[in-house]
Amino acid sequence: MASSFNQMFFLLIVILLNISITTKAQDTHFLYQVCSKYKFTANNTTYQNDIRTLFSSLSSKATHNVEFYNNTVTRKTPFDTVYGLYMCRGDIPSGLCRQCVGNATQRLTNNTECSHSVAAVMWYDECMVRYSNTSFFSRVTVAPGYPGYVLASPTNMSDQQSFNRLLYQTLNETADEAAKAPIDKKKFATKEAAISIFQNLYCLAQCTPDLSPKDCRRCLNDLINSDLPSCCAGKQGGRVVYPNCHIRFEIYPFYRKLLQSTAPAPAPHSNNSG
Repeated sequence: MASSFNQMFFLLIVILLNISITTKAQDTHFLYQVCSKYKFTANNTTYQNDIRTLFSSLSSKATHNVEFYNNTVTRKTPFDTVYGLYMCRGDIPSGLCRQCVGNATQRLTNNTECSHSVAAVMWYDECMVRYSNTSFFSRVTVAPGYPGYVLASPTNMSDQQSFNRLLYQTLNETADEAAKAPIDKKKFATKEAAISIFQNLYCLAQCTPDLSPKDCRRCLNDLINSDLPSCCAGKQGGRVVYPNCHIRFEIYPFYRKLLQSTAPAPAPHSNNSG
């Protein structure tokens, strides 16, 4: 009897742990948003409705296990046309990608700060959603207009000079790997390097697939050589995020392992709707 009870108790613990892990796996983490200072008038319900139509199409596409998607909701009046896309981080599972896109579009819809903004971009740790009244597809977006987001660990490495050499070398190798994919293919890479026999460095780089390899590498190069030195060099971790590309490094594993045999993500596809 005691043995049977112990088995049932163990099974209950396993079930509860699985529920906890599953719930935790679906958590998304908001990072930052940029809302355009340019607003459409409150009575321009056409543009507002087009944004909602766009968000609906993005959320719907994310349910089909697509990691990147762009779409255009067109009108006869160019001012009412809205362009948008989402991109999920290259290592996250499809369910978390879907959850993140849904959370981001909902947050943008209900966000008072972005209310009536003609353009906005929202970053989560797991995805990015962006829209605008002008086309930005296949173009590298740099400041001003869309400033990026940086976040650095408050803790410094003990040997910063040696660490920085390894950091820039590894990040550039990661960027090279991410950028070599042809246009409309997944541009994502991770790389590890040994800091010591006890500690590793973990790096991640990603671009939106609509960029050419050259533009992707240029975008990542700006982050590595222009933004990262002022915010994160010598730190135990840091990230720089822009609309077209992002990088991150830590001294602990923060990304999921990917099998090299994994099939490539479907190519981006644009639809028009009026």
